[in-house]
Amino acid sequence: MSDESHSREWYARLAQQQDGYRHPWQRTMDAPDPELTFDALLMTYLHPDVQVLEAGCGHGPDAVRFGRDCARWVAYDFQPLLLNQARQHAPHAEFHLWDGKGDVPPGLRGPFDLIVSRRGPTSVIRHLPSVAAPGATFLYVGPRLEVPQVPERLQQVGWEIVGESRVCVQAYTPSWEDWQLRCQFMGEHAEREEWESKVTGRGMPYKEERYIVIASPMKPTDRI
Repeated sequence: MSDESHSREWYARLAQQQDGYRHPWQRTMDAPDPELTFDALLMTYLHPDVQVLEAGCGHGPDAVRFGRDCARWVAYDFQPLLLNQARQHAPHAEFHLWDGKGDVPPGLRGPFDLIVSRRGPTSVIRHLPSVAAPGATFLYVGPRLEVPQVPERLQQVGWEIVGESRVCVQAYTPSWEDWQLRCQFMGEHAEREEWESKVTGRGMPYKEERYIVIASPMKPTDRI
C-alpha cells in the first residue's frame, strides 16, 4: 500500500471519483455480499428509543438506510468531503468532523446505546467508556480482526466479545487493474506473476471475508 492510501487525500479522491466511500474495484461474487449478514444483525438492535453512534460514516449510506429506525443517529468521519455528502444524503442524521483522536467532541458524547463501526476506525473502541450508555452494545464488521486488533482493544477498555462470526464468499476481480486496486485497498502487494498464474475466465479468485463482532462492557465480576 502506498503511503497516501487511506489518507485524507486518498478518501477525498474516492469521494470525488465515486461520489462516496466505496470499494474502488469491480468484483463478482458466488453468493450475496457477506455484509448483508451484518445488516440483518444491526437491524435487530434498532428501535424507536435507541441512540446510535457510527464511527467512520463515509458518505452516509448506513445513516440513510437505518437512521430513521432509531431515536437518534449520530456519526463522524475525518474527511470533510465525505461528511458533506453524508449530510446531503441523510439530513435526518447528525454528522461531525473528528479523527477519533484526542477528547471526544461534545456532540459525540452521547450516551449511546449502540456504537457501530462498519469497516470504520477501530479507534472508537478506546472511547467506549466515555460514549456508551450502561448496557450498551458495540457492533463491528470488517475484513480482519488481527490488523485493527479489535479483541485486544476491547479488553483494554473493559469490554468483551459476546458474539463473533466469520462470513466468507468466493469472489473474482475481472481485470488486472481491479486486482491492483483491491490489493492496494487491503494493504497487500499485487504480483503480476501471481495474477497470470491464477486468473480464470471470471478473473482473479479471492475470498471476500467479513468478521462480525458483538461486544458489551464486562461485568464487574468478570474483571477480577
